Amino acid sequence: MRPRSLHVLLLLCTVLVSGPACVGMKPAPLPPEAAASPWKYARVGDRVEYDFSSHLFNPYIPFDFLAFSQEPRGRTNTVEGRMAVEVVAVRPPWAWLTVSFTDDRGRPHPHRALSHAYVLPMRMKESQPRAPVQPSGGTVTEERFTAGGYVWDARRSVQDFRVSHGPRAVRVHAKVPGPLYLTQGLLEASNDPSGWGVSVSAQLKLRSFRQGSLEPGKVPTLEHPLGPGTWYDELTESGREAPVLTRSCMSAETGRLRTTTWTGPPGAAPPCGEFQYEDSSSLGTALLSVIAQAATVFSWWPPVLEKLKPIRQEKFTRGSHAIPATVWTRPWGQEESSGATEQEVRYAVEPWGRELDGLSYWLRFEPLFSGIFHIPAQGPRTLDYSTALEHWGVWWKDAGN
Repeated sequence: MRPRSLHVLLLLCTVLVSGPACVGMKPAPLPPEAAASPWKYARVGDRVEYDFSSHLFNPYIPFDFLAFSQEPRGRTNTVEGRMAVEVVAVRPPWAWLTVSFTDDRGRPHPHRALSHAYVLPMRMKESQPRAPVQPSGGTVTEERFTAGGYVWDARRSVQDFRVSHGPRAVRVHAKVPGPLYLTQGLLEASNDPSGWGVSVSAQLKLRSFRQGSLEPGKVPTLEHPLGPGTWYDELTESGREAPVLTRSCMSAETGRLRTTTWTGPPGAAPPCGEFQYEDSSSLGTALLSVIAQAATVFSWWPPVLEKLKPIRQEKFTRGSHAIPATVWTRPWGQEESSGATEQEVRYAVEPWGRELDGLSYWLRFEPLFSGIFHIPAQGPRTLDYSTALEHWGVWWKDAGN
């Protein structure tokens, strides 16, 4: 190969996803000062791609012994494919990422929850000083790990909670994240559950990576957000107590997703602020949760099981949103002389409908409303308890108002 041709190949391998000609090639290094704050050097086209799979098992769905060669409808569900995280725009102090999914052949993913890309704005620096995240126990070993056509110096962390019916969680991270800074160097992750109840297992492994260029990119809208940049309200009502509103505000900074919650009376929630008291998780952990939740969404819609029956469709109005919804009901508990109880569940007719623009992924495929009602022998039914999606919006644009 002529020297100039080799030089061109090296440049292509720096910019494009590592392919057969780039396997094993050392990634182009970032500036030395980027090691401490790689997000400050985010570039449009920076990308990591993972192979993933997740599996749901629900032992409480009755097994059909007359058709034992097949699992009954809803007892199991498996989702698999590829997931890519990519920087699509940079406007310091913000970088915009997309999280997209394809099947094993690179075609658009057929699964309902993964058929659209999700967007999240990521702050490239911290809004306030924060203490470093400390390891939470388990065993840690060092190894050489091959993934994405490259051999990494890596650390493997294993936490085993199976004694208490929890999962066995494995995480493998590159000791120096380098081009994998988007997911803090995540090479492989898995959650394998134990116990006798409903369980979801999930795995992902680095497939490829690439480094981008100094282009500004086009800032995407937050019609389909993963979560950061948005807020949502949930209302809890009981026939015996005053209603309670919970507001959740989501942000993301330097590879970590943050959620702040406020609880109080309806109408008093403050706008999303500086996220001073929040739960925090790495983007890699959040992505593992995304594919795990996808396994709980079945191929049919709404994902209702057992004795729930559709009774009508109606507009479910909350805040400024009017959402076409399907209403389902089923008996709840034993019927008594004083009356009966029933459960009512409402799902959006189309979870990708324009009526849900701006709603976080974490709520889009959940019930809009779930409640328990008492039905007396005479007279109208009364509410015992309910939770409902009350309102939502994009605080990144409108400060949560």
